[in-house]
Amino acid sequence: METEERKRSIEELATALSALVSASDAFDEALGKVLGLNPTDVRCVDLLDKHGTITAGALADLAGLSTGAVTFLLDRLERAGFVSRVRDLDDRRRVLVELVPLARRQISELHKGLFEAWWASAKQFSGSDLRRMIALVTEGTRVYEAQLPLLWSQVPTSHKGSRTAAGRAAIKEALKAQARAEAHDKLEKTARKLQAKANELHQKATGR
Repeated sequence: METEERKRSIEELATALSALVSASDAFDEALGKVLGLNPTDVRCVDLLDKHGTITAGALADLAGLSTGAVTFLLDRLERAGFVSRVRDLDDRRRVLVELVPLARRQISELHKGLFEAWWASAKQFSGSDLRRMIALVTEGTRVYEAQLPLLWSQVPTSHKGSRTAAGRAAIKEALKAQARAEAHDKLEKTARKLQAKANELHQKATGR
């Protein structure tokens, strides 16, 4: 009887944790809408918020993206004013990436309500209850991470050029953004040339 009850409790726990993850994903999606970022952008911004100033390669490893995808992603985030690239003071050849202070403050403000609700909710649990929860969540993280190598080994070879579907989507979106930016630059250059030509003709017509 105890075994059946324990089995049922584990199943209910798995369902509850799955619902928590889904709610967290929904929060991040809404956060992205507010900030004008896609889910991959939000994940990388969150990682930079947690880990501080790191290299693009380290960010790629943390996010599970290819270095190419991260380069495009950082270009886009830098243009949008979320991140900046800085030289490593200890090694001038190395470039580091960090959130700009304004973006960090904006993200913190958007999370304020969530953090306050977490603190309020945690008050109903004792210290020992919270320590058990921490142990459970930590173990759950370890279990998930241990399954990653097995899943990666089953990814079809044709899909391994980019380490995740999110990475491929990030590259595609970055290429589109780059094409739009280049088209905009060309239009601006053409407009400036036409304006200069119009000024030149006006000067000749007026004898100035």
